[in-house]
Amino acid sequence: MIENPDDPDLLLVHAAASEPDVPGDPGPVTACGLGTGEMIKDPWRPAGSGQRWYPQALRDRVCLQCDKAVRLS
Repeated sequence: MIENPDDPDLLLVHAAASEPDVPGDPGPVTACGLGTGEMIKDPWRPAGSGQRWYPQALRDRVCLQCDKAVRLS
């Protein structure tokens, strides 16, 4: 999930679990607790298990709370 893509100063990449009823769609809340309703879904997916959950090109824009939550899960 990408937060506010129109303002590069506010761009953050967030993690969200899949919606149970619609696999591949994000659930209503990110791993850090933000609502996903206004965020844009990024189609990027890791190439395989053990890969980071975010695109390498956006590594400087990753939400640290989401990253920690994903690593602990």
